[in-house]
Amino acid sequence: MAAPNKALDQLNNLRAEVRSLGNTLGRTIAALEGEKTLETVETLRTLAKSSRAGEAAAARSLAQAVSRLTPAEALNQAMAFTLYFELVNLAEENFRIRLLRERNQKHRNALAAGTPSEPMRESIETAVRELKAAGVPKARIQKLVRQLDIELVFTAHPTESKRRTMLEKLATLGAILRRHTLEEIQHAPDDIKREIVSLWLTDRSRTERPEVADEARTGLWYFDRTLFQLLPRLHEDLQGALDRHYPGVKAPRRWLSFGSWIGGDRDGNPGVTAEVTAQVLRMNRRMAIKKLAETLYNLAGSLTVSDRRAKFAPAIRRMAEQCRDSSELMARVGQRYPREPYRIILSSLREQLMAQAEAGLLDAADPKAGRVTPADVRETLAAIAADLRHGRAAPLAGGELKDTLTAVDVFGLSMARLDLRQHSAWHAKAVAEILGRKDYEQLPEAEKQGLLTGALAGAKELGAEKLTGFSTDARVVLDPLRLAARAQAEYGADALGIYVISMTNEVSDVLEVQLLQALAGVRLPIAPLFETLDDLQRAPAILAALVENPAYAPVLASHGRHQHVMLGYSDSNKDCGYLTANWALYQAQDAIMRVCKQHQLRITLFHGRGGSIARGGGPAAKAILAQPVGLKDGGIRVTEQGEVLSTRYHDVDLAHRVLEQMAYGVLLGANEAQKGARQLPKRWVQAMEEMSAASLAAYRECVHDDPEFLTFWRQATPIDEIGELNFGSRPTYRRKGSVSVADLRAIPWVFSWMQSRFNFPGWYGLGRGLDVILRRGPAGEKLLREMYQRWPFFQTAIANAQLTMCKADMSIAKVYASLVEDEGIRDRVLTRILDEFRLAEKAVLAVTGQGELLENEPVLARSIKLRNPYVDPLNYLQVEMIKRRRGSRLKKADREGIRAVLELTVNGIAGGLKNTG
Repeated sequence: MAAPNKALDQLNNLRAEVRSLGNTLGRTIAALEGEKTLETVETLRTLAKSSRAGEAAAARSLAQAVSRLTPAEALNQAMAFTLYFELVNLAEENFRIRLLRERNQKHRNALAAGTPSEPMRESIETAVRELKAAGVPKARIQKLVRQLDIELVFTAHPTESKRRTMLEKLATLGAILRRHTLEEIQHAPDDIKREIVSLWLTDRSRTERPEVADEARTGLWYFDRTLFQLLPRLHEDLQGALDRHYPGVKAPRRWLSFGSWIGGDRDGNPGVTAEVTAQVLRMNRRMAIKKLAETLYNLAGSLTVSDRRAKFAPAIRRMAEQCRDSSELMARVGQRYPREPYRIILSSLREQLMAQAEAGLLDAADPKAGRVTPADVRETLAAIAADLRHGRAAPLAGGELKDTLTAVDVFGLSMARLDLRQHSAWHAKAVAEILGRKDYEQLPEAEKQGLLTGALAGAKELGAEKLTGFSTDARVVLDPLRLAARAQAEYGADALGIYVISMTNEVSDVLEVQLLQALAGVRLPIAPLFETLDDLQRAPAILAALVENPAYAPVLASHGRHQHVMLGYSDSNKDCGYLTANWALYQAQDAIMRVCKQHQLRITLFHGRGGSIARGGGPAAKAILAQPVGLKDGGIRVTEQGEVLSTRYHDVDLAHRVLEQMAYGVLLGANEAQKGARQLPKRWVQAMEEMSAASLAAYRECVHDDPEFLTFWRQATPIDEIGELNFGSRPTYRRKGSVSVADLRAIPWVFSWMQSRFNFPGWYGLGRGLDVILRRGPAGEKLLREMYQRWPFFQTAIANAQLTMCKADMSIAKVYASLVEDEGIRDRVLTRILDEFRLAEKAVLAVTGQGELLENEPVLARSIKLRNPYVDPLNYLQVEMIKRRRGSRLKKADREGIRAVLELTVNGIAGGLKNTG
């Protein structure tokens, strides 16, 4: 009984810490803003709690209390609840961090002592142990890990609402809290009080919309803070687990890495020019060199082995002599440390790297300047490691030197490979101009392919003079490709990743990019992105036709018959709803893998997931294992978007946990995929087809066929307000002036529904879909329960829907619906949404056999219930400010005050609900 008691004690400690931080915040508010402000906070919280308890009058009183606040008073109230959630989230994170450290340390101690120990669930070692227990032979494990290639790709989107200043301040307070005991926190030490005061007095909003370079700096902040030091540790985790369970099996040097879209994603973002891409590539390189230079400096100070105390190979001595003669600085270093060859070599390597840290792609190239490559750095470090291993200093070849070698393999000199992305329509425009065919975009697909095939046959790199003669629209596409060619030449191939084509509809969309690359003199792997329901259904046929097209054969050959295919979770959900999108993605992956097998292609599926359930979010390992078929060749790419970055990668321990769970899922999923796809029972497939069709009909009826639905959405959610806030560099709509669902970016679509507590994209249509089978009576319910219990895909879809439905709140959604001006539209659309929610809830409970949503996840359910009374006042404040903003003409001061409150409530609601982006 000791373990449960200990767990209970830990939870009690967490609650006590939250209470203490809340009390300290209360005293801070009273001291800085006066007792009246704190009393108002308590009034709003109490009314929200009473409303939750079913007191109808409390909800009216809450709305009235909020309506009486001036913008300045409302700002203080919004700040109180927003900062409360920031403190709660820090306390919960620290609770997780302490548990992770304790469990990992216990396991390491047991391993060191040679005693049996169970590793943490969903860890890398657990994956290796499970493979061993399943009888997977050594040869197959070696093949599996040799093919292992996980790449996570950072993207910047409109839901990335945290300023970098706030990331730093919250990280600082988190570290302070970890240094204190619970008893100390309960007595509110001065350092905690100071940080809370500072947070209270710090703006959450930016003064202006961030530029792409600002977003890139924020992305690089995570590499600087956690990832550069963490990834070598994860590589060591895998090799250590293999050494213990499969001696002799070697993991690849780089199986886990990061890419980025920040600065390369042009789809609908006019701020991403070729010049901006050049700037971001330079920033990525500067950060990689800075981190490596710091490491080399520390390493030089560590490897102070003297030639009086150890022997050195002649090659090392010669290298050190050459380094001494390389510059005035190195001559001084050699004079100061004449007997320390390793130190001299590492100092010289650091100097050479720093000399090229500022080299830009738009600067004139210096023909005399030498270029140190990642291979050069690795060769030097490997020579030192080999020399150490042959002498008395052999233990020094591990540790920091080994981690540095891994860092060079993983990050190179570019930190993250930058992808380029553009919408297919821009490529078609450029090709029409290049080919001199104004009618090109209107041609039938077969004629387009014929023209492109002919053009590719004689395509040669165009000179700079020829390129400058094209129109601005054509150069929007061509200039970044020319820059990519120079980046590969100056910075190395690993500076860039792949080229993604948004809204790929036909084979010609890919051949167009192939032609444009040939004319620009660059060759990047091309990834078609399939996003809508129609595109997902046609993806296998498009891919088959592409690989059978002789014009594309050189591309496949140049990449070793390795093809990237990207799947869009966000736009597919927006297009056809939660259940249909999930099923379409499942079927598309299955069919794509059959095409690849038939044509002997090596495939990497690129999953365009977001943080919310509606955009493919949720536990990574479960999502991967729900459909492992795409992992047959061991590779996977996944986007990491929006608020996901600031919740997963700001802390080393939390980031380690996220990444080891990803690795766990991929290792087990790749093994499943290589065993061959399991045949699903026909009754399951038929049931899914029926449910998908019914769900799609319900979704289309509501979203696409009702001309007044968009009016409801724009008025019942803060979408217009979000579009005006300084969150991200990308516009809310792909095309300027458009307000259509088709042109709306999926991220603000989901974000606006989450803010207003409808959570519409994460469940709508599910009820109608499940109900089709449940209407069969006991046989239908039995079938769905069988699918839920035995099919990971269906189980995950239902579990994720439960989570998003629990975070939804129809009573708060009704408050937002009151913003809709036309009573007829409001009542009709709201009634439809409420009816579908009730149907979905009833159906989910029937399938799972639960009495209430998340009954099988009591800790999570309780956490949501505890947070609600603190989220509700933020929702009421947001609704009130929206009313005022949309009302009569406002004075400039009031307009700015309302805007500040709105931005703060968006931050607070996102922090309270989590994974909203």
